[in-house]
Amino acid sequence: MKRLTIIIACALLLGCANQNQEKNSTMNNEQSLGELQAFDVRQDFADNGFSFFTKNLVLCVGDSTESNAMTIGWGAIGNYLGHERAAVTVYVAPARYTYEFMERHQRFTIMEFDDPEVWKFFGRRSGREFAADSASTDAKAAAVGLHVAYTEHGTPYYEEARTVIECETMTAWHQTEADFRSQTPRQWYDGFEAGIHTVYIGEVLGAWRRN
Repeated sequence: MKRLTIIIACALLLGCANQNQEKNSTMNNEQSLGELQAFDVRQDFADNGFSFFTKNLVLCVGDSTESNAMTIGWGAIGNYLGHERAAVTVYVAPARYTYEFMERHQRFTIMEFDDPEVWKFFGRRSGREFAADSASTDAKAAAVGLHVAYTEHGTPYYEEARTVIECETMTAWHQTEADFRSQTPRQWYDGFEAGIHTVYIGEVLGAWRRN
């Protein structure tokens, strides 16, 4: 009986140790992505919401089997469906290769880079060029010296990014000309061959930055 009690006690201690190890592992995942440290966008987002989206950010969407990225110049960060729900809004035109990925996948990341050559490259080169030549999900990223990694949700991002914000799409709005209420969008889209942008609102799942 005494020996059985000792065995049970050891098993309980081992179970607790495993639970603590799993808990610590989860906490570490929440705290960092390599050299990127986690931060709360609701409390610690220091950028002006307007100027942040004029930095030529990179939008990446997909999973471990396929992904694509493009430069974006529009967007918004704030809240949606309640002040506790931090949200990011991005816009993708239907002619863009990334649009296909936004329609197929639930999660995306937006990233800021120190090197302007990154967003310039993603702005002028389409993923279609690389999809035709390679089955690799990171061919386009590799062409500019970037390395693809994944969050705990499996969302792709690039290790060289200075800021990464991961989002899960909550709603998509496929705009049409009937939605326009002023001359501003009518004039802007006049002659724009890529089509009217679809609006994607994503709930922020996590955010990381390089200190």
